[in-house]
Parts: sequence; C-alpha cells; structure tokens
Amino acid sequence: MTGTPTDTPPRRRVRLSRETRIAQILEESTRLVSQHGFYGFSLQDVATAVGISQAGLLHYVGSKEGLLQLIVEQRYDRRFDPEAYVASGDPAATHPDGASFPGYCRFLVRNNAAEPQLVRLYMVLGAEAISPEHPAHEYFDARPDGTWELYSRTRWRLPPEVGTWDDARDLVEMAIEAMDGVQLRSFRSPAVCMVDGWARFEQVLFPSPVWDDYR
Repeated sequence: MTGTPTDTPPRRRVRLSRETRIAQILEESTRLVSQHGFYGFSLQDVATAVGISQAGLLHYVGSKEGLLQLIVEQRYDRRFDPEAYVASGDPAATHPDGASFPGYCRFLVRNNAAEPQLVRLYMVLGAEAISPEHPAHEYFDARPDGTWELYSRTRWRLPPEVGTWDDARDLVEMAIEAMDGVQLRSFRSPAVCMVDGWARFEQVLFPSPVWDDYR
C-alpha cells in the first residue's frame, strides 16, 4: 500500500522589528570588535553571526564606519552617565545640594566592572584610534571636552577647598585618566579588580578629611 507523501512546509522566516535587529547587530559587533579590533573583523562576520546577508546588514548600518558609529553611540556612550546616577536613587546622588562626584565615580566603576566586554571594547578602540587614519580618531580626540560638557550638565556638590565646578576640571580629568588605567589593569595578569583598584585611587584624588562630607 502506498500513500501520498506529505511535504514538510518550509519554515517561515521570522521578521524582527528594526529595534530588535539593531540590538542583535550591536551585541554581535561589540563582541567581535572587543576581541579583534576594528580592522580584525568584517561586515560578513557580523552578518553571519546575526543570521542575515551582508546586504541586509548594510541596510541597517550603511557601512563599516557606520556600524562603528552605532556601536560607540548606542552601545557605549549611552551607559551610566550622571543622569543615570541621579536616577539610581543613591542618596549621594540625590542630595539637595547636588550629586557627589566621588559617588558618581564609584557608580561608574561598579557598572563598568559588571560589563567587562564593553570596557574591553572601549580600551581596544581607544588604542587603535591613536592612529589619525582610524575612523574613531576624532571621537577619542574630542572625548575629554565632550565628557566635561556632559558632566557639566549635572549639579555637583564640592568641598569649599575645591572651589566651583569650573575649578575642578583638572581633578575630573585626572579621575577619568586613573579610571582608564584601572580598567586596563583589569585585563592584565594578574588582573586588578576594578572596584578595589579604584578605591585606592579615590583615597588619593578625594582625600580625607576634605571630601568626607561630599562622598
């Protein structure tokens, strides 16, 4: 007895929303860039990881440089800024006289320590972008001014000995530079815990007793 074979219907391709697809692209490209750098991966690598064609990927990012811009702006820059610190509800962030800058630094380090792949992404791109030909060169060159401008939108409470916020720029920049160093050491062997490493820098940058009531 013979029967009519039943054809297996083809699997329907699930169409994802633009936001979901971009999130996938950012996730996979972040992983690839943090491991191989900007020059060590291809758009086809990202497309394969996401499960779309290279033409489909270009529909979302435009070019490899466009993908890099997307990674920096949406995957790194929109993380743990002072606004997020205030929104966290930390008492040091919501003090009536303004937010605590040492408290913000601890907030930033704790959150960065929880996402080492993104920290690695920043460190790899920052090293590569020393070259003027790198597509992220201008971004990293402008970062100190951009960071200062971003931080200046928040009201901070500072010890009288420090002066006004404008007087604190050198201190703020030293804190960021120290943070970069701690992040780099966290990838060396033996690794340094970001939180513990930063705690040592905090004692030097924001010493007692001057900063005791401003942490």
